[in-house]
Amino acid sequence: MDFRLVPYETACVISLFPLSRWARRLGVTVTTLVAAGSLAACDAIKARLYPPQVDVGWQTDSTALAQSPILLLRVVRSDSGVRAVPIASVGTRGLRALNFTDRGWRALDVQMLASGKSLVPYRGSDALTPVTSERGMWEGATLDSLRGCALPYPAAKVAVPDGVELLTSGRTPLPEKPHGISEGELQEVLNVVNTLVAPSAGVSLSMMSRYKRSVSVVGTGATPAPTIVVTYEDPEELPDSVTRIAERPRQLVLVLDRGVYGYKPSLTIADVSTTRISPRRRFLGALDADGNGQAELYFGLAGSVPRGELVTYSYRYSGDTWIADWEFARTRCIR
Repeated sequence: MDFRLVPYETACVISLFPLSRWARRLGVTVTTLVAAGSLAACDAIKARLYPPQVDVGWQTDSTALAQSPILLLRVVRSDSGVRAVPIASVGTRGLRALNFTDRGWRALDVQMLASGKSLVPYRGSDALTPVTSERGMWEGATLDSLRGCALPYPAAKVAVPDGVELLTSGRTPLPEKPHGISEGELQEVLNVVNTLVAPSAGVSLSMMSRYKRSVSVVGTGATPAPTIVVTYEDPEELPDSVTRIAERPRQLVLVLDRGVYGYKPSLTIADVSTTRISPRRRFLGALDADGNGQAELYFGLAGSVPRGELVTYSYRYSGDTWIADWEFARTRCIR
């Protein structure tokens, strides 16, 4: 004979004991007490032996989503259209990369990216009029698919103004910092950059005409004056056979903030190679993601770097310089 228990069956042994005269007076039968005790004991034993299956991943995801976090999204432009891809949450602890299970990503898509959801676009450090998502990632047929990728980062189909690279979820924009500067003062700063700062970083005056210059004035709160970001781009591509000592910077990014005696460099990023050092960067904007009163500066990769459309670097102001603070170096494919 097979005396093994079938699955989820539990043997329970209940000790019988004499009933008091009070129980007999109340009409409580032995059978009733034994049955009730048996059921309670069996349930307790089964609960210990076979605890209920809990989806721990979804439990964590749902807890995070229940707090309705503010998301930071990157704008990705391609032949398929414009997409807003969430890369991090914004909060008092700063930026935190998103990490969900498959079920959590789909819930985030429904809660924050589906059609009609509000997103705030930023140009530089200015919050523009909120836009609405046209559709989410899994709203009907999958919006985007990547070859060889089982689960890509979700994205919302959006239409944003030119010059917008960053968005946040919700209707309330992040706090803005004043960034007014007169044309005369800005020109004085740029003249000093052209004649003194850029040459000391490797861009000689004789070669200055070869570079394409772009200027952004943003409010960061680092100092009472706005922050100025100047980028010099050399469109000429030199062959790898050129020696390092003969090379000039392919790209030079200068960040300037006002000190006691006027504007001075607070961050310098120089690339002296086409590909051997690092890809060129482009300025994305300035946002106060942690709410400490000072905005961070955000940079992405310039050009069509394979699988680099989401790579993001942020810098925070410390002392009188900008230091690396946070980096998002993942591709669009989660797994």
